[in-house]
Amino acid sequence: MAGWGAIGKRALSAWILAAIVLTAALFGSGVVFAESGEPAEPTAPSSPQQEREAGMLLRLHDLPRGYHVFDGSPESSLGGVRCGAVEPADPLPKLARFISRYKPEGCLALYLRMYEVPGEGPAPFVVGTAAAELESAEAADAGLAASRLLISHATSDELPEEVKPPATVGEETRLFRWSHAQLFAEDEESTSWLVWRSGTAIAVIFVAGQVPAANDRIAVELAQRQQKRIEAAASYLPAELDDTEVGLENPAIEFPVYWLGRRFEPKRRLAPLRLVDTFSSPSKRGRFPDATLLYEDHPAADRSEAIYVNLYSLRHWKWQKAVGQELPDTLRCGKKRRLKLPGGRAVISNGFERWETRRRGCPHRMPTAYTARIHLPGAVVNLERIVACESCRETAAGDYASFEGMAAIARGLVLRP
Repeated sequence: MAGWGAIGKRALSAWILAAIVLTAALFGSGVVFAESGEPAEPTAPSSPQQEREAGMLLRLHDLPRGYHVFDGSPESSLGGVRCGAVEPADPLPKLARFISRYKPEGCLALYLRMYEVPGEGPAPFVVGTAAAELESAEAADAGLAASRLLISHATSDELPEEVKPPATVGEETRLFRWSHAQLFAEDEESTSWLVWRSGTAIAVIFVAGQVPAANDRIAVELAQRQQKRIEAAASYLPAELDDTEVGLENPAIEFPVYWLGRRFEPKRRLAPLRLVDTFSSPSKRGRFPDATLLYEDHPAADRSEAIYVNLYSLRHWKWQKAVGQELPDTLRCGKKRRLKLPGGRAVISNGFERWETRRRGCPHRMPTAYTARIHLPGAVVNLERIVACESCRETAAGDYASFEGMAAIARGLVLRP
């Protein structure tokens, strides 16, 4: 019974795996290849040079509202920025000579659009930003000359089409297109790669959208913004990667948003919860919530007890009931408790998920699933409890696997300012 929050930032990561591979090939960031040719885990900036290169990247707030940082976290050390050496497997001779002579390394970040805000500028599906600082302008020229070959390692070994760029960025600019990407749908989407040299630096903007000419124009506009970063490079601060509340800033949300704050510290010795992600896709109908907030009690995902706070507008909730759709807090073979709240009410359920029960009868064991339906002014809230490791004792029997835990959350919900 996983909620719509389950396809928030973490699950959406699978959607843009192709984009990671595409952008990563430019400078070995995001996917770094070891000598064996197997992918190795990329790292955050770990040297003065990488710190400078990270400072050359396009920032999250250089984009319109509605973007998430791929694999980012404001609590990590630049978790959304990846740095590494350029070591693609089996490079062609010209590219191999460039890599062998200059041993380049660089950094990149990926931004994924959750929603589009009209009037706030270009908003492609995915934006990638990369930069590398080489030993000389001659080395940067060599990198620019080999860039088409490098991109081909991420485009199914196809050489991307080179087209005339709409404008020049830096000293010299090249623009490439590849139209065989399938990042979000079965239909092919267009990608544009703008590569340019600025002094001893070489930089890239990657854009995935639907219209090639529009992608080209957007790539140039974003590259011009990034060029300003290159000319006055400053550290990319962890706080600048904070996209935790992006899902709640969606202007399409036209109902009250209830939350537990950035950090929830209940009484009765329950574990504190921290807000780690938000997602929104408001709709007047459908089985998915309009917005979801994800709270966890442990920074390690494989050890955390997670709570999805799923929000529905009153109109959406009434539609679900009117069409006879099974409500999201439905459990089998369970018990319910009612709870009065200031200005609202809640029903807390303990039972089995639908897939755990047979067509007839109930399992001969204690139910472990907990959920709650909370009616508040202007909205309905559904709580779901998810654990990453069902066999881990500390999460399978966590603090919120109880009526008391669910009631504490229900009582703790307040209007988000």
